[in-house]
Amino acid sequence: MPFSLDEMLERRTRAQKLMQRDKLDALIVTGDFSACMNYYYLSGHAPRDYQSNFSRPHLMVLKQDGQAALLVYNVNKENALEESWVKDVHAYGPPFKFDALKDLLVGMKLNDATIGMELGADQRLWLPVVEFLSLRDAMPQARFVDASAMLWQLRMIKSPAEVDLIRHAGLINFRALRRTFAELSAGCTEKDITRLVCKYLVEEGAWRPPHTQIQVVSAAKARKKGHRSRMQGPTDEALRKGDVLFIDSGAIFESYWGEFNRMAVVGEPTDRQADCHRKIRTVVKRSIEEAFKPGNSYRRVIEHMVDIYKELGLGEDQYGKYIRAPFFHLAHGVGLNGSEPPFVRMDDDAVLEPGMVVNVEAYLLDEGITYGSEEDIHITGTGAEVLTPWDEGLFKVI
Repeated sequence: MPFSLDEMLERRTRAQKLMQRDKLDALIVTGDFSACMNYYYLSGHAPRDYQSNFSRPHLMVLKQDGQAALLVYNVNKENALEESWVKDVHAYGPPFKFDALKDLLVGMKLNDATIGMELGADQRLWLPVVEFLSLRDAMPQARFVDASAMLWQLRMIKSPAEVDLIRHAGLINFRALRRTFAELSAGCTEKDITRLVCKYLVEEGAWRPPHTQIQVVSAAKARKKGHRSRMQGPTDEALRKGDVLFIDSGAIFESYWGEFNRMAVVGEPTDRQADCHRKIRTVVKRSIEEAFKPGNSYRRVIEHMVDIYKELGLGEDQYGKYIRAPFFHLAHGVGLNGSEPPFVRMDDDAVLEPGMVVNVEAYLLDEGITYGSEEDIHITGTGAEVLTPWDEGLFKVI
C-alpha cells in the first residue's frame, strides 16, 4: 500500500469532522472494477480498478463515530481484508442487489439516519441506479443526501504522500513524451505517435491503461479534417516538414495522475512558431510564479493571467474564453482523477489552499494552430512547487 495506517486514519478523522459539520450520521462511498476514487481514498482497498467492468460495486460505510464497514464482491473479500484498515468486511454474490446494503445499514443502526452519498457535482454513484432507488424505498425513515462537496473538500487537499505519487506520475509522462519526440520523423502519422506514447508510458511505469488520456493534434489533422479539433482521434495523415505537433497525455502511478502537454515541430521552427510557443509558456510560467499563492482567489488568478496575455500583446480573441461565460478554467485539480476540482475560473471566488495540486494550462491560437503549455503544481504555504520538469520549448522532430 502506498499510504501508512496513520494517513488512512487521518483521512477518517477529517471525514468525521466534516460529517459532523454537515450533520451526516454516515457516509457511503462506492467503486467498481472500472473506477473507485472515493472508495479507495477512504478505505485503502482498490478493487481491480481501471478494468472495463461496471458490474461489481464495492461500498464503504463510515459512521460519524468512526465505525466503518465494507461491502464487496465476494472474490475480493480477502483482498479487502488485506489492503484496507477496515476489518468489518461483508461480501455479496453477483449481481449486486440493494438488500445486502440495506442489511448492512440496518445492522449499523442507520435505519433513520442522514446518509451522505456521491450524488452531486463531478461525482458518480458506482452502483445500479435502480438498486439505489430500491434501497431508498426500502428505508423510508433514512435520508440519502448529496455529499459531493464534502468529498471534494477531503480530496482537494493532498498529503505529502499523494503529492509524491503525482510527481512520480508526471515524471513518467515527461519521460514518455521525451522518448516519443526523439523517435519521431517526417512521415509519421498521429496514429504512429499515439502508439509510441502508449508504449513508452508503459515502459516508464504507467502500468494501468494510459492510452485513454493521449490526445494528439497536428497540422496533419488540419489537412485531413479541415480543422484542428483537439477532441478527435488520431488520423493516418503523415507529418511533413514544418508541421506543429501537440501531445496531451498522462500517466497513472499507484492510482494517481500526472498529466500535461508538450509540443514539437518537424524540422526547425519558424520565428513565428517559436514566438507563439514562447508566449504561451510565459503565460503559464508567470501565472504559476506570480499568482498561484495560498489565499489568492480563483478570480484574482484569472485576472492576473489576463494581464500577462495583454503584456505580451495578445488580444481578447486569445483570452476571452477565460473572462466570458461559459468560463474556461486556467487550472484544474489533479489526483485520483486526471481532471478534478478545484477548477480555477473567473466565476469562482474560492481561494487557493496549501495542499492543493493543480494543472495550470493556457492556450494561444495562431494561423489555425493551437499552442499550449501545462505544468502540474503543488500549492505550498508560501507559493507553488512545480512537480513537472518545466516546458522548455518546442521539441524538434528530425
